[in-house]
Amino acid sequence: MGEDKLYSDQITAVVHGFMQVWNRFEATLSKELSQIQDSLHGMQPQLENQQHTNYELFYRACNSIYPKGAITMGEFSNALAVPLSTATRIADWLVAHSYIQRLPDTEDRRVVRISLTEPGKVLFKRIDRYIRQRMLQIMSSLTNEERTILLTLVGKLVAGLKKAAH
Repeated sequence: MGEDKLYSDQITAVVHGFMQVWNRFEATLSKELSQIQDSLHGMQPQLENQQHTNYELFYRACNSIYPKGAITMGEFSNALAVPLSTATRIADWLVAHSYIQRLPDTEDRRVVRISLTEPGKVLFKRIDRYIRQRMLQIMSSLTNEERTILLTLVGKLVAGLKKAAH
């Protein structure tokens, strides 16, 4: 019981610490991602007149598409853990912003696949690179051994979360 209390207090401290820095991190991320978006305007001028991009939604959605190249709407819905109608609205938003495209399935005409457009791929890669760089910067106070241990443990936590979600 004493260990549970210790872990509980440590978990609370870690969660509260993350929450305290998250808003600052997110604000910085949003500002820097806006600069990335500005650099894409030359690549695709029609983006200039569109509303501000929700980068969190973009990254979350595109993270499920990018590794596979193209996925079905059902796979998209499952990856985002949202109903198909919500996934369709998200896909509509991504299509309207020229980040993804809808493609017919070569084996079943009733199935629609979605894939990233070139501007979508570029933005996704830039966000992904930015996040990796920021995480390396955040972990710079750790030794190589501590980084390895941290990443191994976080990887195990992620695997546990995935298992618990199913």
